[in-house]
Amino acid sequence: MNRRRRDILNLIFNTEEYITGNELARLCNVTIRTIRKDIKEINNLLKEYDTEIDSSIKKGYFLTKRNKEILKKNDLIRKVLDYEYIIEAPSLPIDRQMYILLKLTTKKYIYVEELAESLYVSTATVNNDIAFMNKWLKKELKLGISYSLNEGITLRADEKEKRNIISWVLAKRINISTVSKYWSYLFEGKDVITLARDIYHVVSAETKKHNYYLSGHSAQLLCYEILVAVNRQKLGFNLNDSDDINGELMPVIIAIREKVEKILEERLSETEWLNLQQYFKSKQFLHGTDIKNIQTEEVVYIVDEFLNILYKNFKIDLRVNPDNKYKLILYVAPMINRLKYRHCISNTIDKKVVKTYKTEFKMATEIIHIIKKKLNLNIGLIDLAYITIHLVTMCGIGRYKLNTIIVCDYDESILSFINDKIKNYFGEKIEVCRFYDYQEFMYENEENLKKVDFIITTSTIADITNIPFIRISPEVEQNDMDMIAEYLDGYKSESS
Repeated sequence: MNRRRRDILNLIFNTEEYITGNELARLCNVTIRTIRKDIKEINNLLKEYDTEIDSSIKKGYFLTKRNKEILKKNDLIRKVLDYEYIIEAPSLPIDRQMYILLKLTTKKYIYVEELAESLYVSTATVNNDIAFMNKWLKKELKLGISYSLNEGITLRADEKEKRNIISWVLAKRINISTVSKYWSYLFEGKDVITLARDIYHVVSAETKKHNYYLSGHSAQLLCYEILVAVNRQKLGFNLNDSDDINGELMPVIIAIREKVEKILEERLSETEWLNLQQYFKSKQFLHGTDIKNIQTEEVVYIVDEFLNILYKNFKIDLRVNPDNKYKLILYVAPMINRLKYRHCISNTIDKKVVKTYKTEFKMATEIIHIIKKKLNLNIGLIDLAYITIHLVTMCGIGRYKLNTIIVCDYDESILSFINDKIKNYFGEKIEVCRFYDYQEFMYENEENLKKVDFIITTSTIADITNIPFIRISPEVEQNDMDMIAEYLDGYKSESS
């Protein structure tokens, strides 16, 4: 419930003037009556800060400039509504299911009745949640939950597999409030966000120093995975030699290890860092990464074969531009690692993009047979969606004066996709001068942003900048383009 209230306040905060109750109800998938009730509760929480959401019968809900400044200055969206959301018992089905799953990674057996009591729901509801999770575990990780009449339910997974489950759960919704809530299920309220930010600076600096550039979500998730390893080790849940983790640590991981262990004042075993290295290899890498760091013979073979088949079957020769091969290797190398170890993808996108770009999706499916034949691995729809977007940008023609930056935590395909869309639609009006991930933008020196006129972002940044921005979805839907066009038309009118 409090998560929805946070969303409502964010929507009103990010609206230039008014937003109607009907529009809020549609966006939050609830009734107008629920919206009214939620806004009343939000105003009760904000009362002590001498601020509130105002309303107009004809126009809808809005925040005055003064109230927006109070919210921003005091970081109230996070301090008030996030805190309420984190401490409340799981109410949404997804939060309930993640609660049960994460508790099963720390307790060998749990009675269904015990879960029902702590979640304030019926045993039938808990059993439905368990059935849903069993289906998900089987599909994504080839794991499951077992029932015992005498002892309750248990997770059929070793320690390495449990770490993987935790990684999948944290990646599911990687925003600060949800991670904090799920972290409390695991480690009972220990602060994760402050430590993760400290580690993030190390990870960001050391990876770039070694010529790796991670997507924003990938870097964040790696920080959480390091902290999971530390806290699991403290609780006595250790990885061991039987977990099939071997090899040598790469220089970049050694550098991260030295600095992280100094910050945390905790040492992790070699096996722990080798496991974290596997996660690192599964992350999404951005342009600028030295391809020699991530490519293997099998990856080069798969990409070359894929490009050859595209030319043979579709008469499209993407081999003439070396950058096409580079971008595909950037994506396929970590994808192969994820498929081998059943790791999650850090950034999810709407799989419906494959219906929008049917020709490119048909082209993307050619890689299925290559990977199956070479490695006997099955590629999922989410990876095909990413490859589809890569092909959209490779096959498209775009040119690209409003000084604009793009803030995006997604991988290279999404960055290229957004950039390509913006160039194609607004090439004569917008010049994209730089990409940021959320953390980089948050900590950027204001002096470096003085010449920025406009921001296109996939994250909520209203509380950290006064530069005009439009928030879009990573799939760049038509209403996103309409909002940008509307802003540019308004900007042009003001300028003239």
